[in-house]
Amino acid sequence: MEKYSIKAQSRTLTGKGPARRLRTEGLVPANIIGNGEATSATVVEKEIQKLIDSGIRKATLIELELGDKKEKVFVKEIQRFPHTGQIRHIDFFKVAPGKKILTTVAIKTSGTAKGSKAGGQFEHLIHEIKVKATAEDLTDVLTIDVSNLDVGDSIKVSQLPYPKTWEILVNGDPIVTSCNKTKAILAAERAEKAEAEAGKKPAAKKGKK
Repeated sequence: MEKYSIKAQSRTLTGKGPARRLRTEGLVPANIIGNGEATSATVVEKEIQKLIDSGIRKATLIELELGDKKEKVFVKEIQRFPHTGQIRHIDFFKVAPGKKILTTVAIKTSGTAKGSKAGGQFEHLIHEIKVKATAEDLTDVLTIDVSNLDVGDSIKVSQLPYPKTWEILVNGDPIVTSCNKTKAILAAERAEKAEAEAGKKPAAKKGKK
């Protein structure tokens, strides 16, 4: 997993007025939450936007530097102004070493299903799953190779390449990706079956004149 980092500065003034002034200076008000406490801070707007644009996800670990301390955090919530899209406020969540946290991991696919080349319809049904895992074992995305997925094949949650230490929070064992038969394939199969059955029937006997 790629490493991400950002610097933060402590802030003492809170409320709408001070927050508005911070934004005019190119700063974003932030909270760093963990162990039942919240620390008020700021981050540079350009830096946090660059981090967001780089493709961080809900389960992406970020090294946040605050003074002489470095913490592992997630982006818990980003608030934006609805009309401009400018970041209004951001919450970071501190990760305790060895402690499992609840987060959401993205699911991506690689390759092209061979069933698609044969006329099948490829479907990606589940794009993220909730998991419980420690920061040490966590990855923000699971990638599955679907190259060998043939028509009629599927990949279920239990077949995903996740660490055994993870707790997957999902009901049953749903299908993540599949390559299904199209109407054209089903019609061709019916026609082939009908032709085969017709070939098995004995020829009708001709009556006497």
